[in-house]
Amino acid sequence: MSVIVRLATPLRSAAGGNATIAIDADDLASLRREIATRYPELGARVLRDGAFGPFVSVFIDGEDARFLDGDAALAGKRTVEILPAMSGGAVAELPRDDEPHPVYGSFIDETIGIAARQTRDTVLFAVGSPAREALEMVGADELARTVIERDGPAALGYGITEGDPELRAIVADEMRRRGVRCSTEHVIVTAGALQAVDLAARCYLRPGDVAVVESPHFTNAISALRNHGARVLEVPADEDGIDTAQAERIIRRSGARPRVFFVVPSFQNPIASLADGRASTVYCGSFSKVFLPGLRVGWAVATTEDVARMAAAKQTIDSSTSSLGQRIVVEFHHQGRMPEHVAQLRAFYAAKQQRAQEALSREFAGTGVTWNDPDGGFYLWVRLPNGLSSQLLFDAALEEGVAFVPGRAFGVERDHSSAFRFSYSSPTLERIDEGVRRLRRAFDRIA
Repeated sequence: MSVIVRLATPLRSAAGGNATIAIDADDLASLRREIATRYPELGARVLRDGAFGPFVSVFIDGEDARFLDGDAALAGKRTVEILPAMSGGAVAELPRDDEPHPVYGSFIDETIGIAARQTRDTVLFAVGSPAREALEMVGADELARTVIERDGPAALGYGITEGDPELRAIVADEMRRRGVRCSTEHVIVTAGALQAVDLAARCYLRPGDVAVVESPHFTNAISALRNHGARVLEVPADEDGIDTAQAERIIRRSGARPRVFFVVPSFQNPIASLADGRASTVYCGSFSKVFLPGLRVGWAVATTEDVARMAAAKQTIDSSTSSLGQRIVVEFHHQGRMPEHVAQLRAFYAAKQQRAQEALSREFAGTGVTWNDPDGGFYLWVRLPNGLSSQLLFDAALEEGVAFVPGRAFGVERDHSSAFRFSYSSPTLERIDEGVRRLRRAFDRIA
């Protein structure tokens, strides 16, 4: 029988550039033999001692091959996916001497991908995404219709690299309300906040520069810094954000001269108003969590000189952020709906957070499992007792039909292996209850 093997981009060069290859194999053992025989270069990159190596993840019709017998039959199976394994927030470096340099990706996104490929019903506490109900509150279809009927082709063509002038003015006005000196010229619109981080990294960092970051941190942003050559220096974070006293000690001990500090301001760190011109500050934000993430509209506030440099870098990436997406955001603001919408979201997610904490308190009473009590956001940081591995719990949780993001996604060298991120934003209240019950069953299997 023949199965289709799909290869992730980093692996395709080892199979003649093909994204997919067809292989005749009756079981996993014969599949591995055929790969080694027919595609020896690919075999050298994905196999070790006749088995798939720890540096790749293999999925058979969406099911993680780790949960299957090593010689499992492939009868009735259609697709095998081979991906680089996840390692500390990065796409693992494959064992090949001629790779130019490692490229770091998102352990979080890879975890979400693993969970999404499950064939069983799975409650997703891994996805930090607005709930479907929150997206429906916006009325995106009517907004888009209004913009297209009014603006016609102008809403669908190329835009200015720095962004729609009206949207830049809206962002500048909001930043002034937050105490930041800001005019329209200090704003650049980006494809989400992460592109803003990446553009700032392109402009500020040179290979070998040191970036001081919180730990636990935002994996995707740290990978962006590393992709631009930064050496990451991790500093512990607590309920109030980065531990500045620890930061001073760690920097002095390392002898480093940091080029960049990367901190997350929501609910733990001060905002850019405290810099007040004493340091170059790039404040990155997004309309994803409070509006529509699929529009990919974010922004950065910086000096006019840095905005110009970021715009030049952006011109080599996507030229301009979606004109339609920007105008939909502008229209929502012009209708005066944003303040009431944000107030509704706060109440909506507060109820979800309370439900999640109540479910965890009920199901994990007496187990030693603990979690924080944030003032907002989409996440809880859950800590396991007695050094239990959150990766081991993740593997058991998938079998029970529930997923989260293991703690090792949130550190490069610092150990968060006994913690995990729990997102309550997407599931309904009833699904939160069910997911936590499944999580307890998984915990009992490994505790």
